[in-house]
Amino acid sequence: MTQKPAENEQRARKLILSIQALEDEMVHGQSNLQMIEVQAQRLEETASAVTELKKHASGDEVMMSLGAGVHLQVKLVNASRVVAAMGAGVAAERNLDDALALFKKQQEQLADIAKRQEEQLQTYQSQIDGMRSQLSQLLQQK
Repeated sequence: MTQKPAENEQRARKLILSIQALEDEMVHGQSNLQMIEVQAQRLEETASAVTELKKHASGDEVMMSLGAGVHLQVKLVNASRVVAAMGAGVAAERNLDDALALFKKQQEQLADIAKRQEEQLQTYQSQIDGMRSQLSQLLQQK
């Protein structure tokens, strides 16, 4: 069964719009993936800092990063506890080992989210490829 040129043109327009919508979703998904990677890197840096803190005792003087290459020399009042974000805007005091366990759990959660995001991006790309193939066939029928 052959389709009329007008039907092919209408179908081609729908495919183009669908491809553009999925490409927009891919851009959004890639942006989310980058944010996840940044958060994972921050968690790794924080875990490293807490691990380094375990080498010190209360009363020790250490250099604390304020960000952007700026450091401050501080004296540790309590080197055995930190205040760690728990999620949903909640923070709680934790001993260093508990904080490290929390960071590890958060890293695992981020890795799982990143994996699902990557799978979604692959699905989008497969759909786009299929639609482009259909579009190419439609355009060859003219």
